[in-house]
Amino acid sequence: MDLKEAAKVTQAMAKPIISLDLGENYYDPRDFVEATVYGEELGFKRLWFGDHFMPWFHTSDRSSFVWSVMASALERTKKVQLGPLVTTPIGARYHPALVAQASATLDNMYPGRFLVSVGAGEAVNEVPFWNDRWPDWQERMDRLCEGLTLMEKLWTAPRHFSFKGKYFSSDFYYMYTKPRTRLEMYFSAVGPKAAYRAGRYGDHLVTLSPWNNAERIRDVILPEFRKGQKDAKKKAGGLVVHLDFAFKSHAQVLKDSRHELTPFVKNSVDIRTPIALENATRTLTAKRLSKFIHSCKNWDDLIKVLDEYIEVGANEIILFTPPNKKEMEAAARNVLSVF
Repeated sequence: MDLKEAAKVTQAMAKPIISLDLGENYYDPRDFVEATVYGEELGFKRLWFGDHFMPWFHTSDRSSFVWSVMASALERTKKVQLGPLVTTPIGARYHPALVAQASATLDNMYPGRFLVSVGAGEAVNEVPFWNDRWPDWQERMDRLCEGLTLMEKLWTAPRHFSFKGKYFSSDFYYMYTKPRTRLEMYFSAVGPKAAYRAGRYGDHLVTLSPWNNAERIRDVILPEFRKGQKDAKKKAGGLVVHLDFAFKSHAQVLKDSRHELTPFVKNSVDIRTPIALENATRTLTAKRLSKFIHSCKNWDDLIKVLDEYIEVGANEIILFTPPNKKEMEAAARNVLSVF
């Protein structure tokens, strides 16, 4: 057996986790809890939830406080892991110490089942807590990295400590209720600069597909992530790919659900209200949408797409389905059964 064949065997043995992003729109809080119970029954090992103050689009008409939902969902289930995708401990909506305490409490109650996924945030959720100010990407990323350093110390410090950062400072910090397991950071990064930060300050990289195709992840994103890990003297972390797909053409997706496609408009992270975001979808084209959503003919076609990311090292692939039993069951039957 040559090295190439051996690598294929190794890859086949290391099956990735297939998880679901249930989002945060349209549905009432209890629906997400019931979807979590059903997801566990279907055999999913992980489920993710959006963490938003306001929804991505105005006509969604729903936006629950996800930390309350997650606590209820954890209580109703036994094994499934879950977490926010993503939370934003940058100091406005959430101070990092508050996210650290909430995470530690959930892990203390449900050891090993709570996942911490973080990112630099979007204006629609953060601006109301900044007195209408919206920091640029560099400041948000600096705040995130400093916040993660504080969170890690809160989880692990055996005694009280002082912390003097640029954005977060106090003479007395201490987390009295500790997590029972080591909480690892899933760090959301799309570009190479953020990927380096993910390696330096996080444990695992979460990125988007098809915005980052398999080749770009392999040649650009992962090398920066590994460089950050090396500089921080960390062990190799996992690659998580969030993948959006549709069984229709991009033109048909636009026709059927244009108002829901707000995350894909230009500069969406800087648009400040759900109404403005929804209005901005008027500028979307099928060509632009192709950068964000895989158009697949059928489930077999989607499996081929997943295989491309598995080949470049994806340990987990997150598929978006709403908390709808029919769609969740279809994903379990056609994808979970394969992996």
